[in-house]
Amino acid sequence: MKKMGFVINGARCNGCGACLVACKVEHGITETGTWLRTRYENRATQALLTMGCNHCDDPACLKICPVKAYSKDDDGLVIQDHAKCIGCKACIAACPWHKPAFSEKDGKTHKCDFCARRLAKGLPPACVAACANGAIEYGLIEDLRAKYPDAVEKGWEWARKNFGLADPGRTRPNVVIVPLETKVN
Repeated sequence: MKKMGFVINGARCNGCGACLVACKVEHGITETGTWLRTRYENRATQALLTMGCNHCDDPACLKICPVKAYSKDDDGLVIQDHAKCIGCKACIAACPWHKPAFSEKDGKTHKCDFCARRLAKGLPPACVAACANGAIEYGLIEDLRAKYPDAVEKGWEWARKNFGLADPGRTRPNVVIVPLETKVN
């Protein structure tokens, strides 16, 4: 099975938030506090990073959902059937990245779907299209890992150090993080 994934480049991210807003608009989320992407900032190191769903190989959201609202498609994307969601928030609690977002407005969770509708039309995900600095890339995860071989492990180490992100071994995310620094201590 081919698997899609993202590259999040900490060396290119300026924290503008265009990707966050584009994602929200693409998914029709108008509620103020509901975001499908998270902006991380470490003021001490001046590091910035935004992340959406990591479309993990072993997604905790899929395993825990009591109504089976999550599935994996042929591209390895973790897709939520929003109509099935009962708003129990189990997926949010289970996800080490807390990527599903709860909407008080409709009492359900929402989640990044890699802009599957845009991909079907040959368009990039909204976050990728909105990023003026090219800090977000997408494609087959094997190709992205080959493009940034040094970042595969060092990026997650950098993200854990700067933002307290979870160990990627828990869910095996399909994301490559390029660290701000060229060396990770």
